[in-house]
Formats: sequence, C-alpha cells, structure tokens
Amino acid sequence: MRGLVTIAIKDFKQLVAYPLFWMIVTACTAIWSYSYLRSVIVFARMSERAALLQGARPGMNIHYVVFLNYISLVNIIFLFIIPAITMRLIAEEKKLRTYDLLLTSPVTATDIAVGKFLAGFGAALVLILISFLYPLGTAFFADFSFGPLLSSYMGLILVTGCYVAAGLFASSLTQSVLLSVVLGVIFNLILWFIGQGVDFSDKPFFREIMEHLSFGEQFYNFLKGDIKISSLVFFLSVISLFVFLSQRAVEASRWR
Repeated sequence: MRGLVTIAIKDFKQLVAYPLFWMIVTACTAIWSYSYLRSVIVFARMSERAALLQGARPGMNIHYVVFLNYISLVNIIFLFIIPAITMRLIAEEKKLRTYDLLLTSPVTATDIAVGKFLAGFGAALVLILISFLYPLGTAFFADFSFGPLLSSYMGLILVTGCYVAAGLFASSLTQSVLLSVVLGVIFNLILWFIGQGVDFSDKPFFREIMEHLSFGEQFYNFLKGDIKISSLVFFLSVISLFVFLSQRAVEASRWR
C-alpha cells in the first residue's frame, strides 16, 4: 500500500507540473468560458421571450438548456484530451528508460497500475473542478436545483475515470507517446460505440442488453438526475477492467 501511495503522489505531482497539462487547462478554460457564456446569454434571451408570451410556461429549466449541453461539451473534450495526459504515466517512462527502474523496485504490478491510475484520475479531477466552477457561479444570479447538477457531475467523474483507465492501458502497451494518445482515443470511442445499435433492433432482449452496455444510456441517467446502482456498477466495472488489463501489461513487462 505504501508503494501504491508513493507512486500515486509522485506521478500526480509530475503530471500537474508538466507544461502540457497547463496548456490543456488554458485551452479548456478558453473553450468552456466562451461556450458557457454563450449558452447563458441564449438562455437569458429565451427566458425573456417566454415571459413576454402569454400562456408561456413559467420558467425554463436551466439544467436542460445550459448545464446539460455544457457538461456534454466537457465530456467530448475529455474524450480526446485525457489520453494526452495519461500518455505520460507509462509510455513516456518507457521512452525515458525510467520504467525499467520502476519495474525492478520493490512494488507489485498492482501497486504500479493502481497508483498510476489514481495519479491520472487526480489530474483529471483538477480539470473537472475547474469546469464545475462555471455552473457553480451561475447560482449567484439564477435559482436552480443542485440535485441534477451534482448527479451530472457524478456521472462525468465516472466517465472520466473510464477515460483515464483506458488511457492508462493504452500507455502500458507502447513506448510511443503519440501512439498512446491515438490508442487512448480509439479505446474511448469504442466505449461510446458499444451499444449504439439499440435503436436499430426490434428484439426486446437484445435492446435491453445493448442499453445496459451503452455508455450514452448510462451517462444520460446521471445527466437527468437519475442515479442508478446499475449505472454505478457499470462504470466502476469498466474502470476496473482497464486497470486490471494495465496491471497485466505491467506484469508482462517484468518478464521480458
């Protein structure tokens, strides 16, 4: 356990101290600021028009008009940038020849895999926290229920955990940081494509299976404020699977 914690802390500090990480933070902040401000302005105009129209519904739901679209944008960005963060976890260490030293140190493959996952997940949480400041700031000038927003971010955290775990596995397969990023993005896209055939089947049994395997369906449950145990188990299972595969890849490296 001590080795796991040491690896997690050391790698986390290295990730957040890396110039590329702060370049990513800067780019994300710029994109999120523009997108969120634009969405809020559109929402304000729509609310004004709705208030002027007779018979209009009293109050629009800011969660579905602003928050849902914003969180979806954050998710799309994470799908592509998380592999750029996780590439440093193993692939770059292989490239710099420091990975061999780690393999010969008195730590288990599980300590290495889990420790590096926690480091990458911690760096991703920094980005999530920054993205959360935008809807949180909206509370100063708009009244809304925090329940759906918090459940949406719970879903985003779990989905991001899957991206980190998939990126870690991609990083464990190669010493090329570029290939690691490409593989990480491919793995993330595969996760989203699984279960996409649910709308094209007329067989209830097949539809039910595909819905349970659908990343989109599971994530949408959180976005609409519906926290299901099955969705929690689904995302945690995906994370565990990729961390396990990373552990096996690390173990295999020791025998080469």
